[in-house]
Amino acid sequence: MLPPSTPLARLANSQHSPFGRWRLTRAAALRVRLIAPLRARVQELRAGVCRATISPHRRIRLADGALDPTAISALAQLSALLVMELSTPAVLEWAAHGLTLEYLRRAESSVYSLARLDKTDWSGTSTVGVPVTVTDAAGREVARAVISFAMAARTD
Repeated sequence: MLPPSTPLARLANSQHSPFGRWRLTRAAALRVRLIAPLRARVQELRAGVCRATISPHRRIRLADGALDPTAISALAQLSALLVMELSTPAVLEWAAHGLTLEYLRRAESSVYSLARLDKTDWSGTSTVGVPVTVTDAAGREVARAVISFAMAARTD
């Protein structure tokens, strides 16, 4: 069994605080620069699962009122990054390797992303794909993405 990641231990410690989710979002905004402009909120975060949401605001809306597909893509990337940060064992490091996004329909309301990583065996992995589903407030699927990560043994 590989040792858990340091962010996973920090997450476990922050769950007991009344401001734990807020502090976690602030810490993630410092680490992942995509959160601040999106005003993303992390709904659920644990090893293997990340749910995040963005509300429609002026910065991410197009002239016709729809959410910008780039913002939806950034939300999918954010969810996958946070899942990898928590789920990867401490002896491994990762780097984003690729993104495949399928934009299905326009969204005009809040969107929710769900990233899942069901990987438990990390031996001999070179590339890991994290599937992400993005839905709107009505529950309709807006986009599907697979974010690929290159894995390697940590050298430090």
